[in-house]
Amino acid sequence: MKRVVAAFSLLGLALAQEAHRVAITNPVSPFNRETNFLLIWVLVFSVLIFGVVAGALAYVTWKFRAKPGQQGEPPQVHGNDRLEVIWTVIPLLIVFVLFGLTARSLIQVNQLPAGALKVEVTGYQFWWDFNYPELGFRTSNELILPAGVPVVLEVTSKDVIHSFWVPGLAGKRDAIPGQKTLLSFTPEKPGNYYGFCAELCGASHARMLFRVLVVPKEAFDRFVAEAKAPPPVADVRGRQVFQQNCAACHGVARSVPPAVTGPELGLLGNRTSLGAGIVDYTPENMKAWIRDPAAMKPGVKMPGFPQLSEEDLNALVRYLDGLKVEGFDFKALPKF
Repeated sequence: MKRVVAAFSLLGLALAQEAHRVAITNPVSPFNRETNFLLIWVLVFSVLIFGVVAGALAYVTWKFRAKPGQQGEPPQVHGNDRLEVIWTVIPLLIVFVLFGLTARSLIQVNQLPAGALKVEVTGYQFWWDFNYPELGFRTSNELILPAGVPVVLEVTSKDVIHSFWVPGLAGKRDAIPGQKTLLSFTPEKPGNYYGFCAELCGASHARMLFRVLVVPKEAFDRFVAEAKAPPPVADVRGRQVFQQNCAACHGVARSVPPAVTGPELGLLGNRTSLGAGIVDYTPENMKAWIRDPAAMKPGVKMPGFPQLSEEDLNALVRYLDGLKVEGFDFKALPKF
């Protein structure tokens, strides 16, 4: 029994953590405020309807219960024009109200603002690519955005259908091969926002995560300016190991065209997570990922490199950790 209680306690803790991440009620963007607006109306109508139906059911059950000594069926009543009109008209009015409110919100959230920052979002099994065509740089799995600036995302896919979802900032958009779907929102509060793939896409669908890092506008401008510089070389031997084992799939140039099959690693040292958001970014986790990524993420296309010596692995990790813009600690951002 104790084991059952402990298991349910751990499950409750895990669900509570996930509920904290999936915060569609967090009003830190106009998109989510529109969602909350609709949610409140739906909840109000739902509570009213439940109260009326449950109350009426309780009343008639008590009022017309069998009395002591009563024999046979009670008098039967067939049809009541007034009641039938009432319970037909009222639901219709509720539907019309919700339809109007929903249409209003859809128009609001689908308007493309002028002067918005454009980002091309591409889904792969099982990671995300983010390209800033107007700014001239590219990153993967962690989307960096300025606070208070409207953003338009062009979402697509290169293999199967995915779904891009940042619950704390906006709604879902399908990533469909050969098509582009648009998602517009304005992140207003700096923070580290959890993102998910919301469409079953393969063995590691549940591990196809990402982050949206929202920073003040001044910090974002400085980050972009410094990200365009050539990436530093923190370890020469590590760079050689990278070129011999990793460069066929990964790039470090921080720009287009994208790497052949794997995520862009030019800003890896600035990330807060590894493996498309499944573990925290630490040297130990990076070593484990390089040795055997399939153990952490089933279905991943990256092969393991158990043949690397400890010296080569350490040098490679130092090199990769040095691929960053100095002076930025995104791990300090509040999590949403």
